[in-house]
Amino acid sequence: MGVNEVGLGKTAAGRWFLSSMAIALLVPAALGAAFPAKAVSGPPAFPATVRASTPPLTGAIGHLYNTSAWARSVLLGPTSTEECSSTGCVQRFAGGDIAWSARTGARVVVNGPVRTSWWGADGPAGFHGYPTSDTASGLRSGGSKQSFERGSIIYSPATGAQRTSGSIHLAWGRAGFEAGFLGYPATGESSGLRDGGAWQAFERGFVVWSPGTGAHPSMGAIRERWRRAGMEEGELGYPATDEALGLKNGGSSQQYQRGTIIWSPATGARALTGAIRSYWSATGGQNGALGYPVGEEVRQNNFVYQLFQGGTVYWSAATGAHSTTHGDVHNRYVSLGGAAGQLGLPLTDKLPRAGGLVQQFANGWLVWGPATGTRIVGHPTYKVWSNNPGEFGWPVRDTWSDSRGTHVAFQKLETIWNDATEELYSAEAVDASTVVFLGDSQLDMDSWGEQGARAAGYPRQVVRSIGGIGYVSGSPAVGGGSATDAVAQDRILLPQGNPGLVVVTLGGNDARIGATDAAILSQANRLWDELRRKYPRSTILINGVLSRYDANHAQRRWVDGLVTREAALRGWPRISMAGTATIAGATGNYLDDAHMNQTGHNKVAPLYASAIKYVLGK
Repeated sequence: MGVNEVGLGKTAAGRWFLSSMAIALLVPAALGAAFPAKAVSGPPAFPATVRASTPPLTGAIGHLYNTSAWARSVLLGPTSTEECSSTGCVQRFAGGDIAWSARTGARVVVNGPVRTSWWGADGPAGFHGYPTSDTASGLRSGGSKQSFERGSIIYSPATGAQRTSGSIHLAWGRAGFEAGFLGYPATGESSGLRDGGAWQAFERGFVVWSPGTGAHPSMGAIRERWRRAGMEEGELGYPATDEALGLKNGGSSQQYQRGTIIWSPATGARALTGAIRSYWSATGGQNGALGYPVGEEVRQNNFVYQLFQGGTVYWSAATGAHSTTHGDVHNRYVSLGGAAGQLGLPLTDKLPRAGGLVQQFANGWLVWGPATGTRIVGHPTYKVWSNNPGEFGWPVRDTWSDSRGTHVAFQKLETIWNDATEELYSAEAVDASTVVFLGDSQLDMDSWGEQGARAAGYPRQVVRSIGGIGYVSGSPAVGGGSATDAVAQDRILLPQGNPGLVVVTLGGNDARIGATDAAILSQANRLWDELRRKYPRSTILINGVLSRYDANHAQRRWVDGLVTREAALRGWPRISMAGTATIAGATGNYLDDAHMNQTGHNKVAPLYASAIKYVLGK
């Protein structure tokens, strides 16, 4: 066969050219199989501008070469004609390749480690596919990289050429690629982790992926703490977020499937899990009162705890999660042995109360007052104190116990809780010569009641006199409730022990407000029964309502009769005071229509003393 028979001919201008048949014959057999002669569907045609002795440059590949000074400078001249397959074409040059596909366009692949790695993985027919960018060189530390359809190839002298793809590549990108904290990839991607996960190592960390969490960087002190926890096989599981930077005081954190690792320059990297983590997050995390964790979770008997910059968080299945935050209450709790001490685990957080602070624990409360410091108060006593702290003042001593019960010394009085009666009392000493008065403002001054009781043989007296109060009528001094409610709820504290006599002087204010008979009788019986429960061995005496015989006191006389008749039906000792002021000649000795002056009290007292002696058989 002659020369022309293999496709060599001349153009009309006299230049030699190779026919397409001749080109096909000159391509090596292996390449011809992978990249057959370009079909009509190949890159768009552009006129070639090289000499006939140089392999022709056509289409998009030729256009890129002819219009890009950079491409010509790095590629030099072509060393072969285009090699095409059904997916695209590649043309080789002295300095690299130009690869083209309809999806990616024409891209330059420069000689070097990236190109070597690409062709080592079968070039465009392999894993990477066609390049989607030109080779970028001059990166940090002499590196280079190129993006392909299914990932990137990145090279540095220290790490060699490595492939990144998929979610791991995107996570590396979020971290700043090779210029970011992770640096260059140091290995290829490795699979086979739990739940189908995978990882890839970089110069200064890793990217870890799982189907349930996606791909996230893992680096620095936080990664080291995760490694000590067993990585994805440990209690934390896979990372669920990227590391969050810029936290308070230069800190950072990363969320995992079952916890958080948080780091700060002052505290290092610490893990947070379970209920303690949830509590810490709900109270403001590192920006809240607790700040950063300074230790790991510690298990002790049936509870766990974790130390923070601002305090300690405790958790148990029975109590939930609560904290003690730094300050007097926390310091006192620690001095008492903390959760392992006499107070046990916290049941609440520290709470403001009446200008001070309180916190409940399993075995009592810590109550802090501005002038008194932090004191222990038992649960039943605290319940009463908290309803009306102003009546007691702040505790000045820790609770203590003796044969009488559990004591607390407050600024204004001392209390005793009696487990047998489940009642709170005041600590005034009482005996058979003591009378305890419960009444309204009729007991003001040196009242007829007090004078009469002394004359009848009761020189020791404890008086609870609350203006405006009645069986039904309420007073702000005891939280707005009646005497019945106040005694039942321990808003009026009566002394503990066995007084010789307990006297009730109520009803005048019920007459004033026009309380119904049914309400008065119902509340009176409740109060009397409560007093009997408190004082099972004492005599309880029911006084009627002191009144005159004029029309203005008709309702007072009615209530007097109502309560004394009920007392008689119940078998209670009672003294009617209806009209006694008139009988005593004290009609003109009133400060107003209901309250007598001291002279009036003095006139009524002898009559009342005689009545007590008669009723009690003295």
